[in-house]
Amino acid sequence: SVFFAHASQINPQTLLEAVDKNLWSNTKYVEGRLIINNGRLERILKMVSWMEGAERAYSFYKAPPREKGTKMLKIGSKLWMYTPRTDRKILIAGHMLRQSMMGSDLSYEDMMEDKKLSQSYIASLSETIVFRGVICDILLLNAIDKYTTYQSRKLWVDPQKKVVLRQELFSKSGMLIKDVEFLDYRLVGKRLFPGKMIFRDLLKQNTETTYVFD
Repeated sequence: SVFFAHASQINPQTLLEAVDKNLWSNTKYVEGRLIINNGRLERILKMVSWMEGAERAYSFYKAPPREKGTKMLKIGSKLWMYTPRTDRKILIAGHMLRQSMMGSDLSYEDMMEDKKLSQSYIASLSETIVFRGVICDILLLNAIDKYTTYQSRKLWVDPQKKVVLRQELFSKSGMLIKDVEFLDYRLVGKRLFPGKMIFRDLLKQNTETTYVFD
């Protein structure tokens, strides 16, 4: 079959490295919006972010008025947050990094982390299926060390374009805790980058957060 012939050619770790190469860059500048929907209300946060490798990141929130002027600075495993309303700096570290950021479906870690998956996980090929009209390889990722937040992940990868279409994130116990959809890929420089990502924290009910890359 087409699937079998296709599967036999794929090295899962090599495919994961190709996905990283497409999505990951040494430096990034992003103007974006977080559209937070809790089933009743919708809030939109506008921000700009600068990232340097996996170690340094800075975000500045421009809207809404309540969050305007909030700043986040990540250096290594520590994250500082400044809020103009309280005129205070807060250090967010350890397990606090896994808490919901501003009521969204993303944790502080999800928002500020930018690591190569191929350096944190070992990939294996689960199956090849048709997903959203594309022949996809489903990769199962297992963390190399026990400090990685999500100990396993499941990725729906388009092996032709080397992009992720969907991702599921699991806890240490193997419980599915988040899923992420990657949509509207477009060319940015030489890379295909998603126009938006939809995060769902499955420990909450009826919520989703759309991260739009403007």
